[in-house]
Amino acid sequence: MDRILKDERGSIRSFTDVMYELYPWDARVFIAERLKEMLGNPQLFQDLPVELQRKLRGVLILELVATFCESAEELAAFGISFAMELYKDALPPEDVWRKLAKYKTGEIVNFYRDVQKRGPDYFANLHGFPPLKLQRYNARRRLVLSCRQLAAVIDLIADEYLNLRELHNSYKHGTRVSFWTLQEEGKPEVPTIIYIDEDARVEAIAFPRDVVDELYDLCKQIGPLLRTILYWHKLRVKLKRSRRLSAKDAPIFGQSADKVRQLPTLFFPNLFDLRGYLVSQGERIATQKTQELSKLPTGDVIAIDVDFEEILPFHASELRDVIWQAMEYRPGARLVFRRITKDGKVGPY
Repeated sequence: MDRILKDERGSIRSFTDVMYELYPWDARVFIAERLKEMLGNPQLFQDLPVELQRKLRGVLILELVATFCESAEELAAFGISFAMELYKDALPPEDVWRKLAKYKTGEIVNFYRDVQKRGPDYFANLHGFPPLKLQRYNARRRLVLSCRQLAAVIDLIADEYLNLRELHNSYKHGTRVSFWTLQEEGKPEVPTIIYIDEDARVEAIAFPRDVVDELYDLCKQIGPLLRTILYWHKLRVKLKRSRRLSAKDAPIFGQSADKVRQLPTLFFPNLFDLRGYLVSQGERIATQKTQELSKLPTGDVIAIDVDFEEILPFHASELRDVIWQAMEYRPGARLVFRRITKDGKVGPY
């Protein structure tokens, strides 16, 4: 086991290195395929009483919901962990692993709530692409297209996850569900699942065929998406210094992947240079918010969300305390941490 998690010097290996080799990205895709196959097999239901048909169909749909929600949670948890690679100088690899093992449901909800408001630069970082602004026109155009397609898919995943997570919790924690059907005159029955949410409210979600098909399609996309993201993050972390790199055969996300796969040479900064770029953005934002900074104690560390151009609403003298608060409040965000100086500006932490 140590050979998997540790390098030849006995140090814990990068989260990205290990997960690229071991993550079973196709496992839940296979499960979703089998569930969809059973739902579409009339022979599975033909000899059952009507009540059992309803229950079996409902359980299969719930298992598809569970497969989707668990896949979506993995995507968010990986996104949060990838963001932590930017703080390697402040957090050891062990902390990245602990974060992946101990993430909270609220962090996943926050990730999907916030991710829908972010722009192409954020999705480039999530995918593992190098910064868009450093690329030549043709390369940047193709990467931006991929980022927009990634944003569109993650928007769909976010909407579906935020809509279904309470149903998933009701099924997995106490089986607070029952199975019904709705039917309009002249139309087929629609499987409907009634559940009791965490606030003891009775809710219901209908699952017509098109909703089930969309859920299945999202399940099929998340696994390959994670595989592609792991590839790029592994490549980025491995680069020891800034350099240009041919990305001719590199997989990229997008419905037009076959057309945009032949990427030109890309410029990759190393993680130190990338942090330097983000720090410059963070300091620019802090300079614009001197009135906010003037109300905070000198010497405290603050967190800045580079994409939202916000100073987050907490501060402390200890860097690690601020990192953990910020990552729980804004999981997966591109964050910069700076210490307030005596002159009311910000500097290194």
